[in-house]
Amino acid sequence: MPLLVDGNNLLHRLPRSDRSRPAVRAMVLEATRHERMSVVVVFDGPPPAGSPEREVLGPVTVIYSGAAAADDVIIGRIPAGASARQWVVVTDDRGLAGRARERGAAVRTLGEWSARPRRAPSRKHGEAKLSSREVAEWEKVFKGGRTRDP
Repeated sequence: MPLLVDGNNLLHRLPRSDRSRPAVRAMVLEATRHERMSVVVVFDGPPPAGSPEREVLGPVTVIYSGAAAADDVIIGRIPAGASARQWVVVTDDRGLAGRARERGAAVRTLGEWSARPRRAPSRKHGEAKLSSREVAEWEKVFKGGRTRDP
């Protein structure tokens, strides 16, 4: 079940001290790291300077709407017909939620989505869980950056 997350809506639900696009990105990555679903986070406007318009991080894709409204981009990603029922839009925006339902998608509020039960990670032979910092360092490596030596 693919998820379409209203990035700016989620951003404004975070505590003021954490209110940034990178914080939303990190939150979604952490929340979905053990899920087997694709997640698209859509932000309003252009990407930050030096960032791509589309960033693929495993099953999580972060996109920016550019000149279009993020709501329109989200609705445009929901397929027409019966397959729309497989999609879930995550937002507290009533207008977007109504449009998503009209298109045939399911809707979850941010509270419903963040409170949903998480699947426990499958561990193989004592595999250790990575911390958020380690995940961020690996993301940097995969993007061609360098990590600092311990």
